[in-house]
Amino acid sequence: MSLVDDELAQLEILRAAKLIGAYLECSDAVQAGIRDMIAILNDPGTDKDDREMAIATLADALLPGLDKGQLGVDLEQSERDEAAEDPQLGQMLRRMDAEEAAFAERLRSLMAQRHITQEQLAARIGVGQPAISNMLNRQCRPQRRTVLRLAEALEVEPAELWPEFT
Repeated sequence: MSLVDDELAQLEILRAAKLIGAYLECSDAVQAGIRDMIAILNDPGTDKDDREMAIATLADALLPGLDKGQLGVDLEQSERDEAAEDPQLGQMLRRMDAEEAAFAERLRSLMAQRHITQEQLAARIGVGQPAISNMLNRQCRPQRRTVLRLAEALEVEPAELWPEFT
C-alpha cells in the first residue's frame, strides 16, 4: 500500500516534483527571481495585477515552451508577434521599452553617485542581488512598490527613478 493512496495527491506531488526539478536546473540568478515571485505571491498585500504578473513570470521561468505544446510562454516573442498585428500595441510596447531603459540608466546612475553596490541596494530594499541585476539589465520590470522602496533607499522621489510614476 502506497503512503499516498489518493490519486489526486499523487498527481500533485508529481507536478510539484517537476517544478522543483525545473527550479533546481535554473541558474542562481533565475532561482533568486523565482524566490522573489514566490514572495510576491505569499504577500497578502499583493494586488491582483501583481499576482498575475508573478504567476506569469513563474510560468515563464519554470515551464518554458507552453506555446509550443509544452509548458511556459516566450513572452518577448509573444509581444513581438502581437505588436506586429496591432500598431497601437506596438507603440505602447516601444514606450514601455523606453521607460524601462530610462529607469535602468537612472538607477545605475544614482547607485554610482551614491557609491552603492547592487548587494548593498538589495539589502536595503529586502531583495536578492540578482533582482537588482535583473532591473539594471532590463530582465524584469519593477513593481510600483519596488520603485518606492528603491527611491526611499536612494533618498530620491520615485519620479526621479521613473518619471511617469504617479
